[in-house]
Amino acid sequence: MKLMSYNILNGAKDTLPLVIKAIKSESPDYLTINEANTFASNNNEILDKVAKELDFPYFDIALSGEYDYHVAVFSKYPFLEIHKLQPLARACLVTRIKTEIGELTIASLHLTPYTEDLRHPEIDLITKFQKKYVNKILMGDMNSLSKYDGYDSKIIKTFNDMQIKKFTTGGKFRFDAINKIMSVGYYDSAFEMKKNKDYTAPTSINEYSAHSNMRLDYIFLSKSLLNHLKDYFVIKNNITKKASDHYPITIELK
Repeated sequence: MKLMSYNILNGAKDTLPLVIKAIKSESPDYLTINEANTFASNNNEILDKVAKELDFPYFDIALSGEYDYHVAVFSKYPFLEIHKLQPLARACLVTRIKTEIGELTIASLHLTPYTEDLRHPEIDLITKFQKKYVNKILMGDMNSLSKYDGYDSKIIKTFNDMQIKKFTTGGKFRFDAINKIMSVGYYDSAFEMKKNKDYTAPTSINEYSAHSNMRLDYIFLSKSLLNHLKDYFVIKNNITKKASDHYPITIELK
């Protein structure tokens, strides 16, 4: 079973064919899309179109708490449950599905981009909701850094005001959002596969304006799923470097 998480930059307004091509080449069984802007417009017109082109029979969307940064999910498996959690600055959609490796509860989320402190209550909301389930997955753009990724503090001097607020306090990196997720029983699939130094943003779309190479997109698993984790990848190729400002990530479960 393959799961993919992909932030497609403002709904991939000008690059949606590339995004679809990138996803098709990986053929995921479960897909989370962050920044599904306009997907819900005109009675879910783009949401329906994407699902049809990618051959996903099951799909849904959670609307953003502010602006248009929705979270969309697409699945080959029927949804046994669907929950749309709020309040969040962006969105979180939780589903329960039955697969060949058992029932999974998957939280597809996009944490607030503003500050680390503002991400804490969103993490609390999501992890407390998932607590009652056994086989749990958290996936999406966390807008947060991991202490295990070896960031050099010297790059803070190159940050603009937005990046300083987003990733630091008092001139030092903040890692406590990811620490919080891991402290309540979630395991970082990239770290487990020793691939956590591979950045997920930026791409060639914004390599000069956004930020230094950073891993912002994650797929976390509960301990019960670690034995099923086969691999983790950041999908980097000539298509994905032009399709969005983030690279898609995938995991394979066996």
